[in-house]
Amino acid sequence: MRVFAVLSLFCFGLLGLAVPASAGDMAKVQVLGFSEDGRYFAFEQYGIQDGSGFPYSEIFVLDVFEDSWVRPSPFRQRDEIDDSQGYDPDALLQETRAQNRLTAQQLLQDKGIAGKGETVGHSPVTELSADPYKMTVNLRPVVPPIDDPMDIELQQFPMPDATCASYGVETAGFQLNTVHGGEARVRHADTQLPKSRGCAIGYRIERVVSYFPDGKPPVLAILVQVLKHGFEGPDGRILAITGRL
Repeated sequence: MRVFAVLSLFCFGLLGLAVPASAGDMAKVQVLGFSEDGRYFAFEQYGIQDGSGFPYSEIFVLDVFEDSWVRPSPFRQRDEIDDSQGYDPDALLQETRAQNRLTAQQLLQDKGIAGKGETVGHSPVTELSADPYKMTVNLRPVVPPIDDPMDIELQQFPMPDATCASYGVETAGFQLNTVHGGEARVRHADTQLPKSRGCAIGYRIERVVSYFPDGKPPVLAILVQVLKHGFEGPDGRILAITGRL
């Protein structure tokens, strides 16, 4: 795993050398939280697309128990722009996000997304002192802790994709494991690279959100940052792995 991680970083370096003044875009994240009963979870990723400069917003609603999208999500909006009259990326992105939120609002209301949950672990790509593949968290912000900690480990491995390989990109899949209360679980394991992920070349644990609803099983969402081959360098996007504790 480590050899592949080093190789991925080497590839990132080559991309940087090829386009020294450019870089891919790293999507920002807004956690919209869980429903009151913990059954559903939602988040938004947004930013300015590399290469085109177009603003984008993507809103995902997930069935926590099934760890799957709730249709018709994800809601994806990317606005093509004419910059002949000036270019204000902040204003454009704000408008794109607002429009996408309106599109998603009915489903968010139907599934009762209520902003529930706590971010109990966070490791953005700028955090250089953390291990991007491991995280240990207390699942509630209580001192002293009243729960067993959870150990989270991400393993990435080569997973070739014919389309990506045709233009020289070495792609990767991942497995996500947790240990909590002495129980080890495989939360996710790729068997093939989903087309929705594009040419994914690396992964990291981005954050952990937990929720303990009254009278219901506690739930969590582990957000994984996907580094994918981009136009001007690696782009960062987010996916969520959800489930009960």
